[in-house]
Amino acid sequence: MSQPFPIDTEELVSWRRHLHRNPELSFREFATADYIENLLTGWGINCSRPTPTSVVGVIEGAGDGPTIGYRGDIDALPLAEETGLDFASENHGVMHACGHDVHTAMLLQTAKILQGMRDQLHGTVLCIFQHAEEMLPGGARELVAKGVADTLDEVYAFHVAPHPVGHVGICPGRVSTKSGIVNIRINGRGGHSSNPQLAVDPVLIAAESTLMLNTIVSRSLDPRSMNIVNVGVLQAGKAGNVIPQNASLEVSVRSVVDEDWDRIVERIEEIVNGVCAAHGAQAEFDWQIPYPMVVNEEPAVQRAWNAAIAVLGEDMVFQADPWAPSDDFAYFAQKAPGCYMFLGGGGPEVGNPYFLHNSRYDVVEEAMVSGVAVEVQIALDALAPRAK
Repeated sequence: MSQPFPIDTEELVSWRRHLHRNPELSFREFATADYIENLLTGWGINCSRPTPTSVVGVIEGAGDGPTIGYRGDIDALPLAEETGLDFASENHGVMHACGHDVHTAMLLQTAKILQGMRDQLHGTVLCIFQHAEEMLPGGARELVAKGVADTLDEVYAFHVAPHPVGHVGICPGRVSTKSGIVNIRINGRGGHSSNPQLAVDPVLIAAESTLMLNTIVSRSLDPRSMNIVNVGVLQAGKAGNVIPQNASLEVSVRSVVDEDWDRIVERIEEIVNGVCAAHGAQAEFDWQIPYPMVVNEEPAVQRAWNAAIAVLGEDMVFQADPWAPSDDFAYFAQKAPGCYMFLGGGGPEVGNPYFLHNSRYDVVEEAMVSGVAVEVQIALDALAPRAK
């Protein structure tokens, strides 16, 4: 790796470990936002708080030029950590299991470096520390609605992935799925478990619906397409000898084709309503606004590729494939050409066999140096003085 700017690895790791030790859930990242703002203002970076739990740092270059932005997501997940790390979560039941601690620490280091190199920047850098990536309707949508992205000419983000440590993957065009959540309430008739014939059992209906929903992808749609229907929550009852009045399902839906998405929505309601009708129950559907697909566009893709090659070398940069997870970075990328990049945090080959959103998920920290190097180089390239 070769770059004309220093990266303080000790600071970078320290910030990441602090964030990992103190995770906060979506829309509740108050201490995290305060921590970020205190660091940024300490370096002389002007900050704003578009929402109570988000921070935008503005780095003004020495001359006029375009505005580029970086998104770092800051929220964690409702998981009880089982990594055994010395810096494991101290907030029980909450964990940075999706690498947002890594993304945030990298953007902090990038901001500090760029603030010290303002004389080489002709333009503006927005460091967007975004809340609530993990929970619909998402923090990005809220920040875009508040005008945070209005001045952007290009926008970038990293996400850790189980690629080789420190390698950077860039995917032209579509990167992620469109994804959303539907909450389904099944209204039956409660009763005593000794007389089930007098009740309409919503647990049974929820279970039958769950099995049927898993047929949509292979029976109603081409199984070769990237469509996913997953029941992640089934809740009902509090006692084994009571048939409850209601049950609820929370279903995750993903697709890359709008027509397939529409068909999935249609089939979910047909199946659940059909099962309910067979048992004499009723269903209510609460569809949340889905995240759009992330689509990488020129010139951001080419700029990111060139910057990564320059600081990492060709053997550390590869063309990535799209993946099934989604990200509300899509809202920023709809406002300006964007590039959503993958940072290799290591996989089974380095003892990290767990994928994102697992209670044992971890990242090899040295990978962060690659991410910072690429982010800084992108800014130096995009905001280089223009010939007159």
